[in-house]
Amino acid sequence: MKKKRGMTIIELLVTLAVFSVTILVVLGMSRGGINRTGLKTTSNEILGMINMAKAKAAKENRPIALSFTNTTYREHFYESGIWTPDFSTATSPDGEVASGTTIISSSTIAFNSRGILIDPSTFIISASVKLTLQSDQGDGIKIKVISYGGVKVKNSWRNSAEYGGF
Repeated sequence: MKKKRGMTIIELLVTLAVFSVTILVVLGMSRGGINRTGLKTTSNEILGMINMAKAKAAKENRPIALSFTNTTYREHFYESGIWTPDFSTATSPDGEVASGTTIISSSTIAFNSRGILIDPSTFIISASVKLTLQSDQGDGIKIKVISYGGVKVKNSWRNSAEYGGF
C-alpha cells in the first residue's frame, strides 16, 4: 500500500476558508477599534470627572457641577449665587472629548454638598441625568447619573436611532 503525500483539494479549500474567515474577523475588529477606543477613553474621563465632582462637593461642602457641550466639558462651583467655572482643575479651561467622539446630549450634572444629584438651577434633588456619547461610526455609550450619585453605563450600541433607554 502506497502512502498519500500532500493534501486533497477538499482539505485545501477548508484550510483556505478557515484562514479567510479568521482574517476577516481580525480586520473587522481593528477597523472599528480605533473609534471605540476614543469613545471609551472619553467615557472613562467623564466617569472619573463625575466621581471627582461628587467627592469634591462633599469635601468642600458646596455644590459642584459639570457642564457638557458637544466636544468639551468643564467643572463649575457655586459661590455667591452664581455658577463659576473652576480653572484650577486638570481640565482647565475645558476638557475635550477624544477625536471622532461627540457628546450628543449636552447637559449639566450638579451635586449638592452631600454628593446628591441636583438640578443646577433650582437645587432640588433630581431623579437622574443622562449623557450620551457617540463615535463617528455610530457606536455609542450612554451614562446615567442617579439621584444618590450612582452611575450606570450602557455601551456599544450601533446606530443611536435603534437604541432604547436604560
